[in-house]
Amino acid sequence: MRKSQKIKASDIAEAIEGFAPLATQAEWDNSGFTIGNPNAEVHKALIALNCSLEVVKEAVEKRCDMIITHHPLIVHKPCLSILEGDPRSDTIMLAIRHGITVYSSHTPLDRAKGGLNDIMAQKMGLKDCIPLSDDGFGVVGNLPKPLTCAKLISQTKKAFGAPAVRTSEPLKGGITRVAVSSGGGQGSTPDAVAKGAQVLLTGDVTHHNFYCPEGFMVMDLGHHFSELPAISLLESIVKKNFPKFATHLSEADTSPIFYF
Repeated sequence: MRKSQKIKASDIAEAIEGFAPLATQAEWDNSGFTIGNPNAEVHKALIALNCSLEVVKEAVEKRCDMIITHHPLIVHKPCLSILEGDPRSDTIMLAIRHGITVYSSHTPLDRAKGGLNDIMAQKMGLKDCIPLSDDGFGVVGNLPKPLTCAKLISQTKKAFGAPAVRTSEPLKGGITRVAVSSGGGQGSTPDAVAKGAQVLLTGDVTHHNFYCPEGFMVMDLGHHFSELPAISLLESIVKKNFPKFATHLSEADTSPIFYF
């Protein structure tokens, strides 16, 4: 890439979609551009897991004219009004006020080959991996050697930098086969059991989903820690396609959950 080459936000998006096509997003998802001008020339991007008010403030401080995130700012709940004092509204208004364009790759990045689920499997050292479900979410594979529950928990926390995990009743004996699903994959237990997994590693597990079939265990790593690798993955995609384009990894985007 020559220094004189102008880069548009849409060029960055095209590179990301070459890895994680937008057409693969779940029907409920809202990946893609949510704020700004896709045709705007951009010079520096801030990469984060979430587009929070603190992240937009950080982008303003670092003079970034693009924010790339995993989680879309506008998703699930419709945006019926933009009024001062509401955190999401304040985030949107601040981004618009400073000419910042926001792009997100959510479920496409989860489903992509080499995407978040594959990265989770790599971090766990899984071998002979196969898809967890027909919808493309999750991976199942074998551990290199059997691990006790305590050892598996310790290895998981170290691999993902998590301070703690929550589990259903710990399994006794050696664990050899594990399923992983980034984000909130608690509904994947039936698929994991059907694929012969003894453990499902995911996030956002609610109370009743900790009741498991005999010989099976759920591990809740937390949504944030299961998807944190999205930041470095997005940066690597941008750098591969635009080696001289300036990027920053967000320092303001931290987990909203505190551990004591």
